[in-house]
Amino acid sequence: MKIFSVLKQILLIVAVLALSISCDKNEGYGGSSSIEGVLMMRYYNNDFTVLQDVQPAVDEDVFILFGDDKNVGDDIETSIGGNFRFNYLLPGKYKLYYMSDDTSKTRYSDIALYTDVEIGSGEKLFVDTLYTYKALDWDDGHAKIKGRVMLWNYKKSSAPPNLEVKDYTPAQELPVYIVYNHGDFYEDRIRTQGDGTFVFPNLLKGHYRIFVYSEDIYTGSTADFIISRELEITETNQVLVLDDFEIETY
Repeated sequence: MKIFSVLKQILLIVAVLALSISCDKNEGYGGSSSIEGVLMMRYYNNDFTVLQDVQPAVDEDVFILFGDDKNVGDDIETSIGGNFRFNYLLPGKYKLYYMSDDTSKTRYSDIALYTDVEIGSGEKLFVDTLYTYKALDWDDGHAKIKGRVMLWNYKKSSAPPNLEVKDYTPAQELPVYIVYNHGDFYEDRIRTQGDGTFVFPNLLKGHYRIFVYSEDIYTGSTADFIISRELEITETNQVLVLDDFEIETY
């Protein structure tokens, strides 16, 4: 009887120790739970005022922190569909994070975006879709603006207001300017081709102003005046064709 009593005490001690070890087990690998989700990329213009596109974030790192640990427990790259999954986790609290452009534009470096999750034993948790943000330059898009500049050339033997036309031809090698999103300065300038045409490619969605300079032949001012067009690109692959610009020379 004493032997059985001793065995019972030993088994009780072993059970208590096993339970104690189990309770003290921290978050991390070694369990049967998993956390998975999808990371999507929101593309914006450079001041985050116009959403350009939403696509799966491919080959982006998603990090996991175990419990209250401040050190990275592990990281995984997203798949072609933006998917990620952490397997073989113990029950407990976890923190996911990934890097993003700063939408407040207060920092020049990337910032970390965090999501807190908690899983039970054997649970397969699918988190809500996560979003990261990317700022694009005005010419990182896929849209186009096309146009043509024509030139009224007047005879020097005539004078305003009775000007006589010498010819009406394509304006060759003339600078054409583009302004994005109501900016104070032009983003770029290109020159017209031999047939007076021009193309601004690779444009983001948003507001544009296209302008050229023309001689002021009526007032005799040495300063040229501006002829401009205001327009809006609303589709990713949109192609806009402007009415002809008509400038004058004397």
